[in-house]
Amino acid sequence: MFSRRLAVAAVIAGLAVTMTPGAADAIGSAVPHTHVDLPSDIEVLAPYQPQTFCDPVAKPGTLALAHLLTATYSGTSIVSLTRPCGSDTSEHYDGRAIDWGVDHRNDKMRAQGKAFLDWLFASDAAGDDDAMVRRLGVMYVIWNHRIWGSYSQHWEPYDNCSGPTACHVDHMHISLDWSGAMKKTSFWTGKVSAPMPPPLQTLKVGQTATTEVSPHYAPTPAYRLVKGGRYQFTVTGTYNYDGQRHHRADAECSTTDGKHWTARAAAEDTGKIGLLDLWVNDMHSWKAPTKSGCSTVRHVYTKTLTVDKRTPLAYAIHDTAGWMSDGHLKVTVHRLH
Repeated sequence: MFSRRLAVAAVIAGLAVTMTPGAADAIGSAVPHTHVDLPSDIEVLAPYQPQTFCDPVAKPGTLALAHLLTATYSGTSIVSLTRPCGSDTSEHYDGRAIDWGVDHRNDKMRAQGKAFLDWLFASDAAGDDDAMVRRLGVMYVIWNHRIWGSYSQHWEPYDNCSGPTACHVDHMHISLDWSGAMKKTSFWTGKVSAPMPPPLQTLKVGQTATTEVSPHYAPTPAYRLVKGGRYQFTVTGTYNYDGQRHHRADAECSTTDGKHWTARAAAEDTGKIGLLDLWVNDMHSWKAPTKSGCSTVRHVYTKTLTVDKRTPLAYAIHDTAGWMSDGHLKVTVHRLH
């Protein structure tokens, strides 16, 4: 695995890009510079923070990096920053992505793109791995049929696509984590801080949001519940909780033989523990459309909550063998009041 580095400079909100003479026109040598003193400590690699809500407004760090690219590499442009939200997942939908128009088929632009990536993944003077990738909060990069992610730390094929745009041949895609997107990383501030979580969104009355919850991990909260708000939750699906064929669970019930479902997990002494249940904050009791309390056919459960204090909306599956589990539950929350 080769070393990766990134050092990028500022150019928005009163900051100017400083370059060596002729650097903007010197293909393969253009390097932006920051106007802050970089600290001796450094960020961890950007966490993977996929888009979870719709807010197609370019964030400050996204704009700064976009301006930096076009100011440094003459003749290039920004193809796209934001897009109208769709049903797929994209950081273009929350303002954290850049499509930089550097076409791999064009000799000059190919050299510019390679110069940027060499700079992006170069080692810094202190020998810190992925130094400027960390300092900018770069989450992943896609260009010319290849993708690099902070989560994998290496380049991989990006071939499940067709055409120069979908395969990112005619442009380079850069996604940032929330610290990078909000311009809160040391490259812009001169100070190192822990990766910031996504900003919590408030559901409006009548609005609905759906989240997939896996027993492997609890998703980072993306929404907040407001005091006095009334919310209806609907949960569907099942998951395998320990790798054994017939051991399955849903939001409320579980089975060890694939036929008989019970609200109390086999390993529980009391149902109050909520083992294998889906938890919404401190609630894990779900209503089934059957007298038995278990939805054994459709595995659909509902619950209506009135919130007494402002709080993040957190989901988790209480599964003690999550590392052996497989599958997920789908939770939909609808704000009633």
